Amino acid sequence: MKRNSTLALGLALCAGVLFAATSGDAATAIYHVDLNTSALVGNAAGPFSLDFQLNDGSAAGDGNNTAMLSNFTFGSGGASGGPTFFGGASGNLSTSVTLTDTSAFNELFQSFTAGNTLSFDLTLTMNSDAGPTPDAFAFGILDNTLYNIPTTGVGDSFLLVNLGSSPTITTGASLSPSVSVNVTAVPEPGSLTCFLMGLMIFGFWRRVRSRSQN
Repeated sequence: MKRNSTLALGLALCAGVLFAATSGDAATAIYHVDLNTSALVGNAAGPFSLDFQLNDGSAAGDGNNTAMLSNFTFGSGGASGGPTFFGGASGNLSTSVTLTDTSAFNELFQSFTAGNTLSFDLTLTMNSDAGPTPDAFAFGILDNTLYNIPTTGVGDSFLLVNLGSSPTITTGASLSPSVSVNVTAVPEPGSLTCFLMGLMIFGFWRRVRSRSQN
């Protein structure tokens, strides 16, 4: 009876952790973004800039969603110059970038020296906007004329995420210069805690059961 109670309590605690991680006004999604940028090294279309946008689907600037970018790595390259801001944008590529949809259009772009690779972490809140158009995060690379490098993605983006309870993710790649992107979802800390707790409880339950059968 005690063993069953312990297992039930563990499952209840795990369910509570999951509920806390997925409910409330600020559910989040975390992604790790990697790009092969070797084709940009020494390319005549450079210097290039990273461009991040978080646009409000309602155009009201209600500030209900935020994009946070951090842990930028540039291979043998690095950030250069200073950032240009529009709307609710702050930070820089040397530290971190934050975008909040306090305006209809929110953007930060900054130049960088390309290396063979580029990577960063992206955390997005997933609050739904009223109306048919969701808030959207977009990431692109600009050439030296501040036009997007053409990609197969929406609006010449490498990554587009429509925010909300059922987010959609679209990625794109460029052909000339050739740049590819890989986006990996990262488990939220609450979900990871639940997974580890489940393994621990299951292991304890198996040991107790094994001893009782011997």
